[in-house]
Amino acid sequence: MKWISILAVAGVTVASVATAQPRDVDSRRDRMRTFLVLRISEALDLPEEKALQISKILRETEDRRRDLVGQRRDVERKLRGALEQTGRSDSASLPALITQANELDGQIAMIPESSFKDVQGILSVDQQARLVLLRPELQAQIRRNVERRLRAK
Repeated sequence: MKWISILAVAGVTVASVATAQPRDVDSRRDRMRTFLVLRISEALDLPEEKALQISKILRETEDRRRDLVGQRRDVERKLRGALEQTGRSDSASLPALITQANELDGQIAMIPESSFKDVQGILSVDQQARLVLLRPELQAQIRRNVERRLRAK
């Protein structure tokens, strides 16, 4: 019975986000988040409240990633503009833009680690240990899914 309600909540979450953001990439990310929540919940035998908390953490993480990627695109536009405007690489604005791009890249790269720690924060020590053991398997599954999608293109 617990899994039926978790699946229902996950389905509603995916459906509501998919209608708000119809792009294929967003729906794939929603499905991946749902997969992760269900896989973690099942492996750790989590109650519904914990599964919902994990889903919320992962959704907020994706929102944060989307914001940072948008900021990175803005910096790229500014870099291109500065390069076109000066035609030289010694523009006064370039060092600050380069630094900003590098900082954003670092923040984006740390998002998975940050979300993993956030999820650990709501779990018992035993559940944290099981999640640490599960993590390589989850990463391998995600990697296989991405590779399969890339081959299909």
